[in-house]
Amino acid sequence: MGLRRRTLLVVAGASAVAGCLEDDAADDSDSDGNGDDGGDEPESPPLELRTVDAPGSEAGTTTVPGEGQVTFLNPTRTLCPTSEGLIETIGDARADLESRYDVGPDGDVRFISMVDPRSGPNPSEEELADWWVEHGGEWTVGIDEDGTINDYYEVNGFPTVLALDADGEVHWRDTGGTGASNMRRGIECALEAEPETPDPEDAPDDANESTE
Repeated sequence: MGLRRRTLLVVAGASAVAGCLEDDAADDSDSDGNGDDGGDEPESPPLELRTVDAPGSEAGTTTVPGEGQVTFLNPTRTLCPTSEGLIETIGDARADLESRYDVGPDGDVRFISMVDPRSGPNPSEEELADWWVEHGGEWTVGIDEDGTINDYYEVNGFPTVLALDADGEVHWRDTGGTGASNMRRGIECALEAEPETPDPEDAPDDANESTE
């Protein structure tokens, strides 16, 4: 099933989205002029991200979103005081969720921060890892090398945080900085939207009966 993109409301200079996004977004054909009519179709999730060797992160690649996971995505910038200060807040939200959910690269919820070389500083992997250590990050961090992920999610300011379901659909977002409790509620919006996997043992008795 193809993913239906949403137009996401971004309030300039504000951290303005506190609840789950609704289904009544307008058509994005004339929203911000990022794409030209008749141009190439944008890539669709899952989108590849290059990850670096740093605390809580392994060198290699991962996808956004992760299969069967809620992804808390943080497009960020080095040398941006607001972005740097938000890392601690994200860590607080992550620590709070760990007491109730399976949080981690293979868990029900995973956290990813990433930089876009087109926007602001363009750190090497080593520089990004050093920056990550300096600011206390402890989850996956990577480089959105060609800006595909930021473009898809129409990220126009930093820092931004988004809660994505397993299909890559956004259930909550904030730009400019917010609190750990808002992040937690945003993630729970995405968790609540995830369909439950049926347990075969709960299937009706006749579900496994062959027809004659």
